[in-house]
Amino acid sequence: MLRVIIFCDVCNPQGIRYIEQTRSTQRGDTDGRRVTDGRAWFEGALDSAIENGWLHDNGNHLCPRCAERHSSPE
Repeated sequence: MLRVIIFCDVCNPQGIRYIEQTRSTQRGDTDGRRVTDGRAWFEGALDSAIENGWLHDNGNHLCPRCAERHSSPE
């Protein structure tokens, strides 16, 4: 079975994934975000990632947190 993992090109450009170190969803934190440094990834198809708030812009993938920052006026 092929596993698809999408990494945020803003907060995780190196594609680092340590699933055992994710934050608890009971705390309200985003799935797939690491405790140690906030790097994000999504395991699943691009369509599913987009449905879950990820952006795909000019070949780049942005997690929901970075997408929100990207769209906010500065």
